[in-house]
Amino acid sequence: MVYIIKKWTTATVQVVYYIPDHLSLVNEFMWQTEDQIPEYPRITEFLDYWDKNIDGPIKEVFIHDHDENNIRVVDRRYKFN
Repeated sequence: MVYIIKKWTTATVQVVYYIPDHLSLVNEFMWQTEDQIPEYPRITEFLDYWDKNIDGPIKEVFIHDHDENNIRVVDRRYKFN
């Protein structure tokens, strides 16, 4: 039996996205929040909101977990409109 430990951590999210009027250019948005690892439900909810309501398509998302000292790439795909 495998047990997954869920704990709260401070995470920094780096969202690299295409500028809506110039899809060949990228910009970045950084956000720091408390979230639960390993699923990151708050960050996932934010990225789902971005995907549905914000015009700038996401190119990449990086999550830096301050407790684990590693960087994880979110395993999720976003489509261009």
